[in-house]
Amino acid sequence: MNGGDNWRRDRRDTRISKKQKLILSAEEQLESKLGFNLFTEGDKRLGWLLTLSASSWEDQETHKVYSCVDLYFVCQDGSMFKAKYKFRPYFYVATKDKMQMDVEAYLRRRYEGQVADIEIVEKEDLDLKNHLSGLNKSYLKISFDTVQQLMQVKNELIHVVERNQAKLEAEDAYESILTGKSKQRLQDFVDCINDLREFDVPYHVRFAIDKDIRCGQWYDVSVSSAGTTVEKRTDLLQRAEVHVCAFDIETTKLPLKFPDAEYDSVMMISYMVDGQGYLIINRE
Repeated sequence: MNGGDNWRRDRRDTRISKKQKLILSAEEQLESKLGFNLFTEGDKRLGWLLTLSASSWEDQETHKVYSCVDLYFVCQDGSMFKAKYKFRPYFYVATKDKMQMDVEAYLRRRYEGQVADIEIVEKEDLDLKNHLSGLNKSYLKISFDTVQQLMQVKNELIHVVERNQAKLEAEDAYESILTGKSKQRLQDFVDCINDLREFDVPYHVRFAIDKDIRCGQWYDVSVSSAGTTVEKRTDLLQRAEVHVCAFDIETTKLPLKFPDAEYDSVMMISYMVDGQGYLIINRE
């Protein structure tokens, strides 16, 4: 039974990987036509970060899919390129005191193949009454190879936290009765998970915060076998000469209503490209 479940899970992951590969290939072809060729090798490049977005890439040797962030750059000569930055998504798990190592071992067994790494870190907890004193709390930092894996594990642990928090008051009341007696060690370590932190931070925002990368700044970008390296150039302040396109569409509409494509018609379309304006009028 378990072997069959694992086999079906492996087949599902393979199908997802193939689908993602087709999508990524189509996106790269389109972006290449627009001038954003993927930077995979060569000398270090200087680029002005135009925008970034969450994406994924496939290891050609292992055919395993990883989450990454696509960085779109404009060079000083007006040319453009794109770089992929591999970054592991993660969130934090809070446990009962002195149970971090036991819960870590449990999560590694329970989510083997989904969790990439778990480490114990000290973080400031604003929920503590004396958090201004500099007291930190231990958390489990759970990292993943893909955002999909993070979502799957997060959705399961959220229900665990909700159940454990519902039992917390009753458990505290019961332990208060046993004053002076040693507390029994819990056999089910999942009962020791009492909170999740920073699980709802968008992937690309998490990347920008941790790596201190912002759009509208110059960076030295280099690519090697170890991955992509991005270094900020604080000495360059002037922005790049980017192409700017803006448009406006005027339509009919009913009073106090938004336009509806089923019966409202377009009256005018105007747009500007690099400061030059153009006007399109619907002759109907």
